[in-house]
This record gives sequence, structure tokens and C-alpha cells, in this order.
Amino acid sequence: MTTLFGVLLSLGGLAVAAWLVAARQSVVAAFGGGGNALALIGFAVLANAAPVIAGDRSSALIGVLVLALVVWLLVAGRERFTGPPGVWRQVCLALAGALLVWCVSVDVFTGEGVYGSRLPAYGTAALLLLAVWFAGGGTTVSLGAMAYAGLAVLSLLTIPTVLYGQAWRSCTSGQLEKCSVAGALFKSFYESENYIALVTSFTLVAVACALRGTQRWATAAFCLLVIVATGSRTSYLAIAAVGVWVAGALLIERRRQYSRIHLALCAALVAGAATTAAFLTWSASRTTLSNRGNIWIHAREYIAGSEITGVGVSKWYLVRDIGEAPHHFFHSGYVLAIFSGGFVALALWGLVLVALLRAPVVDGRVLSAKAPVVLFMIYSFTEVVWNPLSVDGLTWIFALLVLTTSASTPTDAESVGRAAAGAGRPRLPVGLRRLVTREATVDARH
Repeated sequence: MTTLFGVLLSLGGLAVAAWLVAARQSVVAAFGGGGNALALIGFAVLANAAPVIAGDRSSALIGVLVLALVVWLLVAGRERFTGPPGVWRQVCLALAGALLVWCVSVDVFTGEGVYGSRLPAYGTAALLLLAVWFAGGGTTVSLGAMAYAGLAVLSLLTIPTVLYGQAWRSCTSGQLEKCSVAGALFKSFYESENYIALVTSFTLVAVACALRGTQRWATAAFCLLVIVATGSRTSYLAIAAVGVWVAGALLIERRRQYSRIHLALCAALVAGAATTAAFLTWSASRTTLSNRGNIWIHAREYIAGSEITGVGVSKWYLVRDIGEAPHHFFHSGYVLAIFSGGFVALALWGLVLVALLRAPVVDGRVLSAKAPVVLFMIYSFTEVVWNPLSVDGLTWIFALLVLTTSASTPTDAESVGRAAAGAGRPRLPVGLRRLVTREATVDARH
């Protein structure tokens, strides 16, 4: 079975890569321009290839990639200085910057200061926020951008499978029994199958909400194949949870469309998530959620007495080096925030999520457009999807969450312009609106 899955994964990755090249016009439209598409997909793919290219120096390579991304976007156009369209997206980046500044300050002034060589990672995180600001200037990025970027990354991770014997990890037994239908756990060239499953989960949700017809079903099937091969139970649960949101969004948007989610609902969802995360952190036993509780116990014990401010993320590496904490990272975005900057950082993290949920879209499909944000909130209970204090192969997910301004992937820039120009005007009945849009598209192509 492992051999069969290996062949299927490699063939699927090749097919997806070929399709992305063939559908390059749609890809460019989804990113709001060829420059954005090239820069952001290139960054996502190369950042995930960094462990293979540079090995232990992958962080340095990612730093160079971020710097190159900033330079590229600066050269691409002056309008980028205006930042992403919409106040809420700019507020989101400002809050992310405030979160970074706060956690760095805590790290510097707590205890004996920053432990190890953490400062370059902080600088790279700041550059990344600047890059996202520039990438959003003067462009409209659709949810399809996340689908296309994710599929490009998955192609990189799956194509070598049939020839790369170390792409699989043996099934586990004993206290943590874990296996997949393939008879092993697909991890590609990373150390954990959970990483591959995380990337695939976000890609699957974006595919389900942004693509249409055969493209949707074929790419979704490829994503499901990858997830099944990883055997990741976390991804199964997260996708099942966000699947309720996706199904509801698709049903509601057939009857009525909204450009934004009410602020009170955004705040309530985030407050519930943050409260749940804090409860899990302080109530966890050592075996909670596949032994993740063991990590959270060490985190909460080390910051005892400093729950408001935290102690700085570099101190976690100190605790690990002296043998008082597990080798694993936090396995929770919320715990990362609490350890690094206490409840202040958790509050800032929550405000970032509120801004992500609140930011409007131009096509009236806000519930679909925010499905990846909901997945982000859910997945962050057990994994670090976005590390605000560093840059890694997953950072492109947060970048595209910020930049997404539309759920629909336009076939040309004019369709997005019409949607934006129509915002605020009296809405036509759905059937008539579809007829007018179809006729306008036919006229434009002739």
C-alpha cells in the first residue's frame, strides 16, 4: 500500500503542477497580478524547500527570501506604499506588529534577556509584515490565491515521493498508536506528518470555497489523498469542525450575500477561542490531546507569576536546553502567545483574529472567504500555524489570510473591478444579476 500511495502522490503532484502552469491566467487573476503571483507562490514554495536546500541553515535562507520579497515588491510599484485595501487589513498588520514589538520587549527585559540567537528571527518577522503590507498595495487577492499557493507547495512535497524512501515514517504503537491507510505516515522531507497535513488542510478548505466544477473536485481529491496518507487525526478533526462552517456558508450564500461579518460575532468567536485555549492550557494533564498537555504544563509552570506579561519565546529554548521541557515546540499558537507575552500577547493575538474576520470582501461571499480564518482559529489549538515572532514554511498562510479580499477567483481583473464598483449599490435579484454578469463576460471576451 505504501508503494501504491507513493506512486499516486507523485503522479498527483505532477498533474497538479502541470495544471497550475496551464491555468496560469487564473492564478495571476487570483493574486491580483503576475508580480504578486510570482512573488508569493515563489516565496511559499522556496520557504518549504529551504530544509532540503540549506539543511540546518534553512532559517538563514528564509531570511534572505523575505528580504528578496520586500525588495521585489518595492520595485514592482509605488502604489504598494498605500498598503492593503481596507482599514481592517491595515489594522490587522498593525496589531501583528504590536504583538511582535511587545513579545520582543518582554524577551529583552525579562530575566537575563534574549537567550541564544533569536534576534535575527525577530527581524525577519518584522520584514515579513512589511512584505505583506507591500503585497497588498493596489491589488485584489482572492481566496483562490491560497488554493493555488497551497497546491504549488503540495506539488513540491509530493512529486519526489516515489523516489524518496524517507518520505514515510513508520506507524507508531504503544501509548500513541497512529497509522494511515497507506501503512505508514507520509511526511515528505519534513520530520512530522502533521506539517504536511496542516498545509493540505488549508489548501483543501480554500479549494472547496474558491474553485468550481471539475477543478474543485479533482484538486480536493488530491488534497484528501495527501491527508489520508499522513494519517493526521488533528487534520481530520479540524476539517470536520470547519466543514460545518463551509457547508453553512455555501447554503447561506445561495440565498443572501454579505460583504462583512458583524463585529460582535467576530469578537464573540475570538473570545470563545481564546478562553477555550486558556482553559486547555491550565487544565491539561500530561496526556491531553496526544501528550500535547505535557508541553503546555511545562509552559504554564515556567511562566507562573508572570502570566500577564509572559517571559519571551527565547526562554523556551533555554528550558529545553537545560532538560526541563520537551524538545517539541508549543503545539498551540495560543500557548506560544501566552508564553512569549502573557495574557497581553493573547489579547493582541485575539485582536488580530478579530481584524481578520472583520475585514470585508468585494464579492459578498464573506462567509466562504473567512473559512480559512476559522480553520486557523481551530488549528491553532493544537499546532502553531503562524508564529508571529519568526518566519517559516507556514507563514504564507497568514500572509494570504490578511490579503484575501474576495472569495471568488476572477477570470480577469475587470470582473473584480465591477464587483468593487458595485459595492454599496442596490442589489439586483440573484437570477438577474447572474444573467447580467454572464452576458457582460461574453461581451468582454468578444
